[in-house]
Amino acid sequence: MRRVNLSTLDLNLLPPLRALLEERHVTRAARKCALSQPAMSRALERLRDVFADDLLVRAGRAYELTVKGERLRAELDALMPRLEAMVGGGDFDPARARERFRIALTDHASAVLLPLILGQVRRAAPQTTLTVSAWHPEAYAGVAAGRLDLALSAEAPPSPLEVEVLYKEQFVCLVGSVPPTRRKRLTLREYLDRPHVVVETWGDQQTPVDVPLAQLGFKRRAVVRVPFFVPTILLIAHTDLTLTLPRRLASMTSSWSGLRTIEAPKEIKGFSYLMAWHPRLSPDPAHAWFREQVRIAARSLHSHRQPSHA
Repeated sequence: MRRVNLSTLDLNLLPPLRALLEERHVTRAARKCALSQPAMSRALERLRDVFADDLLVRAGRAYELTVKGERLRAELDALMPRLEAMVGGGDFDPARARERFRIALTDHASAVLLPLILGQVRRAAPQTTLTVSAWHPEAYAGVAAGRLDLALSAEAPPSPLEVEVLYKEQFVCLVGSVPPTRRKRLTLREYLDRPHVVVETWGDQQTPVDVPLAQLGFKRRAVVRVPFFVPTILLIAHTDLTLTLPRRLASMTSSWSGLRTIEAPKEIKGFSYLMAWHPRLSPDPAHAWFREQVRIAARSLHSHRQPSHA
């Protein structure tokens, strides 16, 4: 492999390189860069030496890009806007951006919130990429280490991560059709007497439900433990199991055959859903823009909020 000393590279060659690869013509590239044709020809010779490739080859009366030239053109399309923003410190332009945002979020938010986030981003920044991963106990460590840009969860993040409440959520119960019930709300005793399927959101428990119950001295009878909400909703439809889940997710799925929504006991409180990021990303225009898209998506949930039952 040919080794290159980056300290010897002349960044002033990048604009001529971009112009040559876009125009595929020395005279037009020179005009675009406000250079004379001899100056652009000298720049082309230097670039050929740097990349050990002809970059442009004559094909009749025109020029064509070499394979390396085509590859460089594609890479410069992504690189140059970011370099210009980095050096100039300009505003973030989502319509032109080719950013990649890495986000981890929980199962319920992937169904409730992620479609809204994706809609916001696709409309404003169609060339931007989202890389989404499932929430896991090491997600906040991933944010701290720079492997993730955002983590969304009901679990409070450790210092020094920044944190913001996106929305508040309440719990309800989905119950299967065996045996049928007409109850509108479960008492705590009725709730504890039922067999439960527990979605393990942190470690081996559903933290916002099991921790408050433990503080009261109670524990659910968990007969099934699973990692995800949505497959579990299908699982319990024709069983005697009870699933405790966020109200917004239940409202999306309660019409599925065999399911009934019942209010959770009053002792089971709601929770706040949080967005966490590292302070080093706070001033970055691209990441500030992305966090705002998440906020907008979260605010739009309020217009679809389901009313609480007495």
